[in-house]
Amino acid sequence: MKRMRYNKYHGIILASMLAFVLPAKAQVSVEATIDSLSILLGEQTRIHLEVTCGVDQQVVMPALHDSLPSTVIDVGPFEQIRDSLSCDIEIVGSVKTDTAMINEGKRMTISQDYQITSFNPGLYQIAPFEVIVDSISYYTSEIALKVVIYDEVLPKNNFIDDEYKYSFFGIKNIRKAPVLFSEIKPLLYALGIIALLVLLFLYLFKHYRTNSPILQRITLEPVLPAHIKAQNALEEIREEKGWAQENSKKYYTDLTDALRQYIQNRFGINATEMTTAEVLARIDSIADENQKKEIQDLLTTADFVKFAKFQPLQNEKMLHYDVVTEYVEATKEEQDESEEPKIEYIVVKKGLSPTAKGIMLASIILIGIAALALFGWMIYFILNLFI
Repeated sequence: MKRMRYNKYHGIILASMLAFVLPAKAQVSVEATIDSLSILLGEQTRIHLEVTCGVDQQVVMPALHDSLPSTVIDVGPFEQIRDSLSCDIEIVGSVKTDTAMINEGKRMTISQDYQITSFNPGLYQIAPFEVIVDSISYYTSEIALKVVIYDEVLPKNNFIDDEYKYSFFGIKNIRKAPVLFSEIKPLLYALGIIALLVLLFLYLFKHYRTNSPILQRITLEPVLPAHIKAQNALEEIREEKGWAQENSKKYYTDLTDALRQYIQNRFGINATEMTTAEVLARIDSIADENQKKEIQDLLTTADFVKFAKFQPLQNEKMLHYDVVTEYVEATKEEQDESEEPKIEYIVVKKGLSPTAKGIMLASIILIGIAALALFGWMIYFILNLFI
């Protein structure tokens, strides 16, 4: 009697221990659902496979490749148009396995999606999915899927004769898929780049054609009075001692240029672009008779030297230098020495060097080729997208 009581309590304790241990290993659920139970021929739907188990359990998802094992339950009126050579339910693609933790990280849910389609009409029963958890196989419930054809093309009374069978597979009009913004985004980028290349091409070509550099150097210099500029030019002539050299043409050219520049800067007369007769006709109001006579003699002698190869004596050259010096000194504009000189902007323009011009020409050619290549790609892209 005592022995039997001991066995009774021992069994109760053992049962209690199993009640706590076994459920922790047995709490595995496997479920498969489908988005749509009925699809049109060639339409796609998605199957969702979910496995819920302990976080420390090993799970092996089913290995599926191109098709799903299924059984045809009913084909209805479509038996004559079924293609027996192809599989019934095809796997278009699968989504990467996703794992989510639940119950404060003690359990987990593993999800796997399969995109499927079918090109054979009928009612199918998809075989259960096998999921292995800790070397134990678990199966989902079976899924039914119906694949139908458009109702409006079915014959009367669902009877399929030879005429309907062959006309159904005739040539149909091509349906164009809508164009998405993500598809034309590369085209918009290409248009923007082509516009920039064209603007850069025109900009460089303009500078190349006009032989002007892209960057121009700008300097700041004080505005010197007319007599100071003339005195500086005369000082350079004096340092060169042009009157003592045989090349009288350069000496008289520099001397008359200094005089013409002074008249232009001091009195606003465009003497640098005038002939000798025109200059003499305009200096009546800015020179007395003696100054006019001396300037006339200087300009006439300079013309003979430049065009008739006349060679004046050295003392005559020095006399003409003094004529210009004295005229500048006599007609200069008096200014306040305490006044600060004005500052003006001077744009220094220089032509392109041969090296810079070659680099610019090569850049223009490369930019043109890049723009044409990108334009050709854009045409190819448009043809593939819309045609």
